[in-house]
Amino acid sequence: MRCSIIALLTVSPLFGQRSAGTLIKTTLCQLISDPQRFNGKLVEIRSEFVSRFQWAGFVDETCSARIQVGAHHEYDDLKPEQGQYAFTTLDDDHTHPERLIWRPIEPRPHIDLKQDDNYRAFRKYSEKKFKWPYGGRCQDCPLYRIIVTVDGRFDYFPTQTVSVRANPETKAFGYAAGDPNVPLLRIVLQSVSDVAATPIDPSVYAVKKRRDVTLEEANELMTALFRGASGYALEEYEVKDYPGFQFFQAMGHDPLGHIHYAVDRKTGEVWSGVACENLTSPSLKKLQTAIRTRIGLTTDEFLKVRRRGPECDQ
Repeated sequence: MRCSIIALLTVSPLFGQRSAGTLIKTTLCQLISDPQRFNGKLVEIRSEFVSRFQWAGFVDETCSARIQVGAHHEYDDLKPEQGQYAFTTLDDDHTHPERLIWRPIEPRPHIDLKQDDNYRAFRKYSEKKFKWPYGGRCQDCPLYRIIVTVDGRFDYFPTQTVSVRANPETKAFGYAAGDPNVPLLRIVLQSVSDVAATPIDPSVYAVKKRRDVTLEEANELMTALFRGASGYALEEYEVKDYPGFQFFQAMGHDPLGHIHYAVDRKTGEVWSGVACENLTSPSLKKLQTAIRTRIGLTTDEFLKVRRRGPECDQ
């Protein structure tokens, strides 16, 4: 599912009007080392901002810190009148709610984004992306390295799954998004300042080198296959038994009726995820040719590495 940088940077999730309190100057490394300490607090950091396909946030390679900006969590949609919530994992069992740590659903501090000249400059640099020769933009190819000072609310969610119940006597219901066993750390932007943008030479992206199809390119291939269709969304997943294939589930109105699809990350071929059928269309063929040129896959090499789809050996 595609997310624009604009949407990621301007989101101010969660309800309520409480203040986030006193500004705490800290670092990305301190935030990830003790996230509970800063949870829900207004913080100031200076860090590198990175925007990629379906991900935008702040990074510090010295401590492997990666904190998203504006990411959605299931807690965002909860209301105080719904009662109580508890963070859960795949191993939690709703038949034993006493094992969970239940808390009242409460508003988080409200954040208003200051969209001033600093913010507009920040967004301008973050949206500059390399354009492929055939006309598409590469979301994984920024044209600036950005260092920025940021104020915002830091949120820490131990898991990306929550259970909700009205009270201890009622049944609990689960809500999930993303990997339920992976925590979510995010910053909800309030303001940016001291934006430093260093240009990146576009030639680093133009060089044709042998590599696999990226997740962004796999999504492009699916979009080309569904060209002209609407009312659907794509959910990515992987299957351990079929390494090298990127699987997709069409959510909502599936234009082709297969529901599950698989993109070969070596060749860019698209297969039905439930039958041995190689899928194609004029727009898909055109994009496959462009992507194979981009990843350095010649016709001879394509014929050597080409393989049958996931369900062809059943």
